[in-house]
Amino acid sequence: MNKVIVRGEKARFTCLRCAKCCSSGPNVALTVYDICRISKYLGISWRDLAGKYFYVVIADHIPIAILRGLGDKCVFLNIHKNTAACSIYPARPLRCRLFPFMPLSPSETSKMEISSICPGIGRGDNIDPPWNDLELYVREVKDHYSRLFKLIFQENSDPLKALEILLDETCKVS
Repeated sequence: MNKVIVRGEKARFTCLRCAKCCSSGPNVALTVYDICRISKYLGISWRDLAGKYFYVVIADHIPIAILRGLGDKCVFLNIHKNTAACSIYPARPLRCRLFPFMPLSPSETSKMEISSICPGIGRGDNIDPPWNDLELYVREVKDHYSRLFKLIFQENSDPLKALEILLDETCKVS
């Protein structure tokens, strides 16, 4: 069971570069902001990322972009001489930046869960969890889904087309 930490508490954590976080199954949902950051970092259009680096699942009319995996590891994970490295580290998705700390809900910014699968938990120094990244994540997720909701349910856009519109608008601006 995951432990919950509240703002003001510290946690003992050090990254062991074991890649457990990047190889526990491809299950990272991406916002349009994540996709645009990755696109900009790689110097390619978001459309060139689609299919190769992320895919979209439509669930109850809501398009969810999901980071692609290669087997059970992230498509961006490189392992060299038993050391794991993210090939897009500066532009990695916010969910990845937060890990092993995980949001409780898209509106909670005073508490986070600590993943029980991370072997770096309980090791190293007491650190401040990434509260600023959590706040940014919450803002981006809320904006992402409220804009999608408006396009799909108020403007009657096809779900996939709504995501494309959102990506075109966001990547052009950012």
